[in-house]
Amino acid sequence: MIKALLALPLLTAAAISVAAAQEPAPDLSLLPAGTGRERVGAKCGTCHALAIVVSQRRDRGAWEQAIDQMIGRGAEISDAEYEAIAAYLGTNFAP
Repeated sequence: MIKALLALPLLTAAAISVAAAQEPAPDLSLLPAGTGRERVGAKCGTCHALAIVVSQRRDRGAWEQAIDQMIGRGAEISDAEYEAIAAYLGTNFAP
């Protein structure tokens, strides 16, 4: 009984890992071609629909503020990814 209780957290973690690995990739068809497209899909499309992103028009500074908010909410974005995402969004989804 104790062994079964101790194994439960490990089984739960394994199930979560498998479920996360099976999530479908975001649909990039809403995003115009360009450098940073895949990063936007991977980083932004992980937490919410890309339709939310493409429905907005912001200048680059406002996109950077949005990215900063997402990082504050737990998004893991490297400096290189940040630059690519901000440039892509600022170019393709400006006012």
